[in-house]
Amino acid sequence: MTTGIQRTELRTFYYTPVHCPFCGTRVMGADPVDETRITACPHTLFIAHDTAFEYRSERLNKNLDLHGLSDSEVEARWLKEAGGVDGFTDQVTLADAIKLAAYAPDPSPYGSYYGFAPTE
Repeated sequence: MTTGIQRTELRTFYYTPVHCPFCGTRVMGADPVDETRITACPHTLFIAHDTAFEYRSERLNKNLDLHGLSDSEVEARWLKEAGGVDGFTDQVTLADAIKLAAYAPDPSPYGSYYGFAPTE
């Protein structure tokens, strides 16, 4: 049975490095020389911010029917359907998927979103 993605929010320690809950791979800030480098493991569905996706896996594209869409078409879709990346990624229906949402404190409206799911 598939259900919606499970969600956890970080509001105080939003800057904590993010690791995959299934294999432990550090997916953001994995390179000490370049803290912005993304290292997606096989469990990573997406890495996104309020303005765009940084990484989309083929499993995410299939689950949300994004195959063949350009980045601007995907952006138009998440704006139209869900008001933003945060709400759009809540629509993932892969079994046991987990989303980590990290929000910088007010007055910043900034959010980062990381999605993971076990591999079959």
